Parts: sequence; structure tokens; C-alpha cells
Amino acid sequence: MHPIIKVSLRLAVLFIGLLLLTRLMGWFDLSDIKRWFELLQHQPAESLIALVVALLLADLLFSIPTVWVALFAGYFLGFQIAFGAVFLGLITAAFCAYEASRRMGLQLFSRLGLSHDEQAKVQDDFLQYGTLMLLLSRSAPMLPEITYCLAGAAKMPRLKFMVFFCLGHIPYALLTTYAGSHSNLTAPYPALAALLFLYTLLWSAAFVLKRKHQAIHSDHR
Repeated sequence: MHPIIKVSLRLAVLFIGLLLLTRLMGWFDLSDIKRWFELLQHQPAESLIALVVALLLADLLFSIPTVWVALFAGYFLGFQIAFGAVFLGLITAAFCAYEASRRMGLQLFSRLGLSHDEQAKVQDDFLQYGTLMLLLSRSAPMLPEITYCLAGAAKMPRLKFMVFFCLGHIPYALLTTYAGSHSNLTAPYPALAALLFLYTLLWSAAFVLKRKHQAIHSDHR
């Protein structure tokens, strides 16, 4: 098994454990998140912006439905303000995970059971292919958090991380907040259509890139 897959699976187990704990304790339920937005809708916009950023930060540990946070933000704040709030929350959470993992570095890989050779391979391969993971990280649950941690532990340059983070996450934030701003809470059809389109686009891109990668490797044999 490739070391990147091994470390990703072990990180996934950690995040799944946190997800199960969150669900078991009843924290951050979708109905709760909706209620918090409704309670703050008549307050200054700063209150809703703070709620959005706080929820997206909490997603690092508690597996919050971030897509619905973005959709609610679009509905309650309007497209432009919601986009700024969602992107601020996403990039703040990403850099928190990146910087924490960067500080731990090899210690994180050691705790995940990787040998020195496997650690070196993860670093080399992630620096080569990690940009694709950043671009497509929103295509599956927990993949963003795993990717941010790998990027930090592999010491991907900060500028490179920021550039490819923006390339992968700005379209996500634009689409979800725009869909939310054109939906309503009783019939969120634009939001549901946007979700379907978003995941179809990301999964299709992942499939095409995988086929292209396989073709390149077969040509080199």
C-alpha cells in the first residue's frame, strides 16, 4: 500500500471517530445549525459572519456539514457577503490544519506508524501530486482535512499551498453561496442542483486526472 494511502486511511479513521462522537453527542446537527442562523438573522451581519467562520473552523474536528453552512450563509447573508464569509472560514481552517501539521511534521507521520523511508516517500510524492489533492479535496467528506494535514506535514511551500487551495476552493465557495442566495429553506432546489453539479464536476475531474495519470505511467514503462 502506498504510504500516502496508508496515512490518509489512518487520518480518516481519526476523523471518522470524531464524526461518530459528534453524532452520538448530538453536536452540530443540521437542524441546530439552521436554528442558529435563524436566531442571528436579525442581528448585524457580523454576527452571522462570525457564526460561519466559527462553524467552518469547528469542522476541522467535528465534521460539520460545510456545504449546508455555505448554503445557509448564501440564503441569510446574500451572495457577496456570504462568499467572503465562507471563503474566510475555509482558508482560516485550512491554514490552522496546515500550520499545526507543519509544526508536528515528521512527528505526525511517526505517530501514524510510517517508517523513515515511508515518510520520505510521502513527502516526495505529496510535493509532486498534492496539488491535485488540493484541487479536488472538496469532492469527498474528510478529504479536505486530510489534505491540509498532509500538506503541512510534507512541508508543501506556503505560497504553493495557498495558490492551489484558492484554485480548488474559490469555485466551491462561489457555487454554494450563490446557490444558497437563490434558494429558500422550504424548497432548496437551486441548492440541491448546485450540490449535484458540484460533486459531478469534481468526481469527473478526479476520474479524468486518474486516467491521465495512469496513461502517463504506462507510457513510461
